[in-house]
Amino acid sequence: METKIKLENKEMEETVNHPSHYMTHPMECIDEMVVVFGIDAVIDFCICNAWKYRYRAGSKDNAEQDLAKSDWYIKKAQELKEIRNGNPYHDGGIKLL
Repeated sequence: METKIKLENKEMEETVNHPSHYMTHPMECIDEMVVVFGIDAVIDFCICNAWKYRYRAGSKDNAEQDLAKSDWYIKKAQELKEIRNGNPYHDGGIKLL
């Protein structure tokens, strides 16, 4: 029983943190979004996605998974804010040579 719970938690963790359908390119989707759209846009995207997953928790999929996804997006937004705030040369978008 304990092994089954650990396996289910690991599967949910992978589904939440690094879904396979977002790992089919050289960069994970969210990281490529930062390059293409800029860090500020992706921070806003993360906040909106967190809201969406909390709003619909349990209506479409597993409520626990929806809440975990919401938490992931909040943590990602915080991580990106720390990166942005630690970089005095951040311009919010793609750097062209």
